Order: sequence, then C-alpha cells, then structure tokens
Amino acid sequence: MKPMVNKVLYQKKGVTISNLAMDLLSKNKGDRIPPVAYYQQEFRVSRGTIQNAFSYLQEIGAVALAHHGHQGTYIEDMDYGKLQESCVQQKILGIMPLPYSLTYEGFATAIYEQLNSLKFNMAYARGAVGRIELVESGTYQFAVVSQYAASYAIASGKDVEILQNFGPGSYLSRHVLLLRDPKAEGIEDGMRVAYDDDSLDQSKITSNVIKGHKVELVNLRTQQTVAALHGDVIDAGICNYDDIVENHHLGNLKMISLSERDYDYQFSTAVILIRKGNIYLEELMRKKITVEDTLRILDEVKNGKREPYY
Repeated sequence: MKPMVNKVLYQKKGVTISNLAMDLLSKNKGDRIPPVAYYQQEFRVSRGTIQNAFSYLQEIGAVALAHHGHQGTYIEDMDYGKLQESCVQQKILGIMPLPYSLTYEGFATAIYEQLNSLKFNMAYARGAVGRIELVESGTYQFAVVSQYAASYAIASGKDVEILQNFGPGSYLSRHVLLLRDPKAEGIEDGMRVAYDDDSLDQSKITSNVIKGHKVELVNLRTQQTVAALHGDVIDAGICNYDDIVENHHLGNLKMISLSERDYDYQFSTAVILIRKGNIYLEELMRKKITVEDTLRILDEVKNGKREPYY
C-alpha cells in the first residue's frame, strides 16, 4: 500500500473510505450510485464524512463521477486496483481443495480468470471443516466446498452462507467405494474402513455405506486411501473418482459405484461459501463470478482446450 493511502486509511475517515470503496467495487462503469443520504444511513456517519470519502477516492483516481442533476450521479470511470487499495482488506483471499484433479484445476482456473481485474489469491487445503472455519473467522473471504459440506455447516449454526451453487458434477464427477479384495461385493463385517475426520463428504458417505455392519474405522486422509489399500492397512475406502482415474493405478483393487441410498448430488456439487452478512463482498463476487462462465472454463480445462492456470 502506498504511504499516503496507508496514512489516510488509519485516520478517522478511513473506515468510511474503506466501506465506500468496497461498495463501489461491486458496481460497474455507467451505474447510478445511491445519494449521499443513503450512505449516511448505511455507514452511520455525517454527510460531510461521506462527501470527503468520495472526494478522496476521486482525487486518487479510483473513481470518476458524473453528476446529472435530478437524474442522479453516475460512475463515469473506475480503477478497480485503486479502489481495492483503499479498502482495509486489500486482497481477496479464497481457499479450495488441493487441485489434484482436472475438475479442481478447472475450477481454480475459472475463479482466477474471473477475478483477474482484482488483487486476488487462492490457497489450497484439504478438509472442508478447516476451510469453513477459516471463512467464518474472516481469515479468508470465501471457500469452495461441496453443497453437502456447506449445508451441514449452516445447519450446525456456522456463521456462513452459500453465495453461488454450480450444480452437480462441478465439484467432482462422483465418489466410489474401493475394495482391497477383488472378490468382495461391498462392505462386510470385520473390514477395516478408511475414515477422514476432516472431510465432511467422505465421513458422511462412509457412515452411509457401513450402516448395519460391524467394521473398524481407520482414521486417515482421503488422498492416502489407495496407498493404504495396496499396503493392506485398510480393506475399503471412499474415494474421489476423478482422482482415481487421473492419478492412480488400481491394480487388483475393486471399484464399486454407490447406490442412491448412500449418495446424492450434493456431494458432487461445488458451492462458494462466504461469511454471513458480508453484503459488499457478496455483491462483488456475484458481479465477477458467474455460474455460466465458471462451468465453461472448467469444461475447457477438463477437455484439454485450455491450460490450467492457478
């Protein structure tokens, strides 16, 4: 951040400048902006403070306004980079699963492509539980998780909400059950079954498929399942089908599709999750990220028509 911007943001009017800049980030060139009275009520500050904030943003070239009398004030030009520099939270940070499949690579590429006019960075971490907690704490502004994980978090009282839903197949193709014994037909009593505490999806699906059976749960990461099966550490485990076909040699392992009783579309559906009540981020993200463009770019990466970039 430039020294002058830094100094202003930590003065009394800095919070108003930051709030106003965040609001303007969610708008487009040519948009009509609300009157000063609206921002007075929204930010709970005086008319003069709002006017000073607008003046500051215009002076640094973050926004140019055109006044049309009784028709209102319109955005004549805007610089997203300078607007973002004027926010206390200068960089948008997202977090999603480790990109170990083409679907995840495609999704990451789509987000980067659509947020390319902003200062943005993505982190990658396994386990929806941790990613959701990082959004709720404000460490990250959004997370990519499955619809099931998001719905579970919301039902559990987490202070988060779903911003965008990208439909079945956008998170992964499907999950499957892998068995060490090629002659086995499914889960049997006495089996050692992989169980990932950090993965809401894997743990829930595992609970579904073992229902009615007496098994030993072995706590390990989902990505370690294939190696654990080959190493005779476990007898069965739920895996991401995309990861298996792209990154593993199954050998004699048996792969079984899951029944509708044990599996539904929510596990394969990607959503973007944000902290509840962040209306400016919500407006900005909705403007920049669309379901249509995300799925188009994701499909191009999966089909080799676009190099992944993230």
